[in-house]
Amino acid sequence: MINAFIIFSVTLLCLPGSGVCSVFQTPPDLIKNLNEIAEIKCAHNVSSYDRILWYKHSQDTGFTFMGYIFATSLKPEEEFTTKIKLSGDGSKNGSLTINSVSVNDSAVYYCAAYYTVL
Repeated sequence: MINAFIIFSVTLLCLPGSGVCSVFQTPPDLIKNLNEIAEIKCAHNVSSYDRILWYKHSQDTGFTFMGYIFATSLKPEEEFTTKIKLSGDGSKNGSLTINSVSVNDSAVYYCAAYYTVL
């Protein structure tokens, strides 16, 4: 039996508004077997930013918003509530965990740091 491998390439964004912005991620790429768990971590250093947003980009579906972390509130989009787990604090770091990876999870995942405008 041949195992399929899933490759996650992670790219991070810092949205405009802070001047200097650094966003860090680990790992830069993941290779997982089917049904394994994948975790991608994101951190930023902008004290005024309070959100971490997650996006998935695949050739089949284009960009899809997966959810966000606002301070310590975790907000996955409805279609992802059973597939992913968000954790962390949007004001500094967060993680995206993908449960039971499948071929459909092969994509580029984007993390973006952002601030709330009141």
